[in-house]
Amino acid sequence: MRVRHLWVGAAFCAATVLWNSAVYSQTKDEKKPEAAKPATAAQPPAAKPADKPATATPPTVAKPVGDKAGGGSEAESMMKMMQEMSAPAKEHEALKPLVGTFTCANKFMMAPGAPPMESTGSVERKWMLGNRYIQEEVKGNMMGMPFEGFGITGYDKLQKMYHGFWIDNMGTGTWTMTGTADAAGKVFTFTGENFDPMVGKKTKGRSTMEFIDNNKHVMKMYGPGPDGKEFMNLEMTSTRK
Repeated sequence: MRVRHLWVGAAFCAATVLWNSAVYSQTKDEKKPEAAKPATAAQPPAAKPADKPATATPPTVAKPVGDKAGGGSEAESMMKMMQEMSAPAKEHEALKPLVGTFTCANKFMMAPGAPPMESTGSVERKWMLGNRYIQEEVKGNMMGMPFEGFGITGYDKLQKMYHGFWIDNMGTGTWTMTGTADAAGKVFTFTGENFDPMVGKKTKGRSTMEFIDNNKHVMKMYGPGPDGKEFMNLEMTSTRK
């Protein structure tokens, strides 16, 4: 019985060794690359990709639309022009005497030849938006009532003209005017057509600003009288504090 057990065990070990050997051999064969099969008439060899010619020209990169010869795109040129047109100019510098705090002596005339109604007040002006515009705040009294007004004055480089905007507590509308300066930059003349509450319709008006020196200037306003002729209805003399 013991001999039989030894023989059976030996046979089992031998079988195990043979089985493992077969499996190992099969695994090795699976890892090896399959040998290339010879070409047959029914299966011609795969064609190799054609070689590129040695003198192939590299592809040309298209330039963006709008490029100009000599450098600089159209967008860059447009940006440069916008920067130049939006920068303050000598016409803005000509308004500098208006900047500061002033006391005002006012004369208001209701009709041609009527005695003026006089009052005093103050005006404060300062640059805004990078010295492109001047804003002003006026305080005083008119016809015995408190008066407050706010205005903006600037120069439009595109249209080549000065322009002004005005609102106050004597009404609910706006006044707009455009103007020019004399060659010396000392007298500014503005004109415009605005609604006149006294007559209930739009009328043409005119105003002037004269620089006596850097510390004193005089503003005058003109409008149509009862006869339609222009007369001066307001004079404001401002002296720097």
